Amino acid sequence: MSPTIDDGAESLTSQSVEHLTTREPFKGCNAGHTFLPVDPHALASICKVGRDEQINLMTEGARGLSRLGAIADRLMLRTGGCTGCLLSEKCSVCRPLAQRYQEAKALLRSYCRHGQKGSAA
Repeated sequence: MSPTIDDGAESLTSQSVEHLTTREPFKGCNAGHTFLPVDPHALASICKVGRDEQINLMTEGARGLSRLGAIADRLMLRTGGCTGCLLSEKCSVCRPLAQRYQEAKALLRSYCRHGQKGSAA
């Protein structure tokens, strides 16, 4: 997984400078709208990365899933370290993944256009 599953700072192959590739800009996804993961504790989230807000299916039941689309839309907003970014339309990762990279203190160039040469704001 990238970044590491426990948000550690150790570098994975996919984060090493030699293995970084230029990705296409992120154009959105249907996470939380057309698919969802549920963990072994019956907690549903928008995707395997965006788990900040979860729906407890044991207490809310399937009706709680009706809130998942709004949660997905909220988690995809450019917030935190990405608020007001002038390069956001060229960003190559979704906001939940960018947040994981930021929490792991990953190199900016591994997930953000600001860390790449020739990227003027």
